[in-house]
Amino acid sequence: MGSSFSHGKINPETQVNTRLEDFVKSLRTCIDQAISQAVDLVLFGGDAFPDSTPPPYVQEAFAAQFRRLADEKIATVLLVGNHDQHTHGQGGASLSIYRTLAVPHFIVGDDIGTHKITTPSGQIQVTTLPWLNRSNLLTTPETKGLPLSGVNELMLKKIQPILEAEIRRLDPNIPSILLAHAMVDSAVYGAEKFLAVTSKGFQIPLSFLNRPEFDYVALGHVHTHQNLNPSNDPPVIYPGSIERVDFSEEKEDKGYIMIEMAEKASPIEVNWTFHLLPTRPFKTIKLDVTTSQDVQGDLLKAIKAQNIKEAVVRLHYTLSKEQVDLINLKVLHEALKEAHTYSIRPELNTHKSLQRLPELGVGSHIDPLDALKIYINSKDDLKEIAKDILEAGQILLSEK
Repeated sequence: MGSSFSHGKINPETQVNTRLEDFVKSLRTCIDQAISQAVDLVLFGGDAFPDSTPPPYVQEAFAAQFRRLADEKIATVLLVGNHDQHTHGQGGASLSIYRTLAVPHFIVGDDIGTHKITTPSGQIQVTTLPWLNRSNLLTTPETKGLPLSGVNELMLKKIQPILEAEIRRLDPNIPSILLAHAMVDSAVYGAEKFLAVTSKGFQIPLSFLNRPEFDYVALGHVHTHQNLNPSNDPPVIYPGSIERVDFSEEKEDKGYIMIEMAEKASPIEVNWTFHLLPTRPFKTIKLDVTTSQDVQGDLLKAIKAQNIKEAVVRLHYTLSKEQVDLINLKVLHEALKEAHTYSIRPELNTHKSLQRLPELGVGSHIDPLDALKIYINSKDDLKEIAKDILEAGQILLSEK
């Protein structure tokens, strides 16, 4: 919550960015369902905010929804993600305030540990695996001179015995869940993939988490909903984000997971379902009009072909230099006004003018300096410095 503001606008009635209102609406829907169905437990997989120091009004919007769970005495586990941590894990996390305030029925998962929770339907145990940075596990002397791959391998060696110890302490007679904020190596990544090749994060093998001792593995971090274990033994599920953060998530469904566990079965029967949320659509309209005979008309047709009402829209089109004056931006703005917000991004086809010069066409045999002369002569803005360009070209060719 607090991200994607560039795709929103200020609501004149509330003075709040509409994208924050979108996130609150999605979260409210999740909490509504939890309360109406009288769930026993709510699991939050981490990354409440873009960073660990969100503005107070964003923190309040988040807390106002989760407060409803506390009022209903519904057990809730808030896992700490990478965005929730302050300075790479040093200095606490934004979600730790819920533990400090002793919010009833709330557990903050900011370390590797197992929490036995009593619910109206019986006991359940939740092992928490928050996002771990190298500073959480390693010292500077241990990592000195190691490449990133070596550091990641060392981190995994540190994590494995700690997690293994938690698994051995699990009560086999009580349903068990692993709640982890992690980048699993077999996951399909979105924008989070960048973290896999930086010092900020590392990948965890699926085998670390896909253990028979767990009846369900709930994952946070990756924004794309997916099941990493199709056999569902156990289910290893990323629910994904509850709202689109940017256009990289344009085509993704957003929702939440509802889990049913039959604790008296042996093995414990687990059923899970993905529930869609009615999130604001993102739409890209992209076309190349360099060969169009009616540039403005084709752009308007492309816009009209899409249902852009209340959507976040971006219009990308490619045109030639000669077509720039054929675009009436006022008309385009008028055509896009039904969108919630929109952006227009024209792009000049810099290769088009070259292709229009027969002398420089494919298969032509021409001296490079002569080709440069032809190109300069086709560009009015280069003629004043033609002599300097040709001299520089001659020098380059002589040095080749």
